[in-house]
Amino acid sequence: MFSRLLGAMNALGTLWIFALMLLVNSDIVGREIFGAPVRGTTELLALSIVGIVFLQLGHTLMIGRMTRSDMVIEGLLLRRPRIGRLLQGIFHLLGAVFLALVFYGSIAPFQEAVEIGEYVGAAGDFTAPTWPIKLLILIGSAATCLQYLVLAGIDLRHVLSGETETAQ
Repeated sequence: MFSRLLGAMNALGTLWIFALMLLVNSDIVGREIFGAPVRGTTELLALSIVGIVFLQLGHTLMIGRMTRSDMVIEGLLLRRPRIGRLLQGIFHLLGAVFLALVFYGSIAPFQEAVEIGEYVGAAGDFTAPTWPIKLLILIGSAATCLQYLVLAGIDLRHVLSGETETAQ
């Protein structure tokens, strides 16, 4: 169930990327052929990058594509699986703590954006509210935190049971 939610968030991020591609191409065509760019393209791109990253972060972690240095951990998982799993479990717990801090630190900016009606752009030309992106930061950081906890649980269960199967 949770993996389906992460997959849906990832798919939404992918569709968003496609929509941005259309927006950028429309802006270029409008600018070059008609002398009229699409208003708000820069602002929407800036907001979208953050939104897309947080939508896709949990799925990226779930499928083992999160960037990390595997040189030490891979060797331990092969030669000393219990120690490797323990170290990887600690890594996943620290990831959960980090994302919990991101979540906690993002609550106040989200609330403030809603309360004051924060927006990007220029009034009278183009404006977009910032709260939807700040909400995606909360949702994405919470989902990624939970995924880190899932992975930590898997690793620590292997350590406690003595299983030697390696993980991602």
